[in-house]
Amino acid sequence: MNRVSRTPQRKPARLGPVLVRLVCVLAFGLSGLAQAQQQRLYPAGSLQGWATFGAWPEVTINCTPYRLGPGIRVLDPEQHVLLTGKLPGLQARVVFQRDAMGQIFRIWLVGAQDGALATVPVAPSNCLFGSS
Repeated sequence: MNRVSRTPQRKPARLGPVLVRLVCVLAFGLSGLAQAQQQRLYPAGSLQGWATFGAWPEVTINCTPYRLGPGIRVLDPEQHVLLTGKLPGLQARVVFQRDAMGQIFRIWLVGAQDGALATVPVAPSNCLFGSS
């Protein structure tokens, strides 16, 4: 005579699929906000201007000729490194840094809506009236 009484077993609540869906919705929704709020901070000493890349290692920024230094890093608006073979003929708005010899060692290609451009001084210009 077994007198052990059994309690009725309840089925466990199925919160797993609901939680997975909720986490996915939040993750995808918040990732868009994080990308929208990304803003670059440029180092002190950076200058901005309109660049026209010529034959390696020449570049003209605001009608002033510069040379690209060895080991230059060129970053596009998505922070990807551009190879120097793609630079000749490219025209873009840029933020750049120069080394002690006056050669450019870092360039960021930027868009006109970049909010951090307000804090970056404009590079000196040698453009004459009416030239582009």
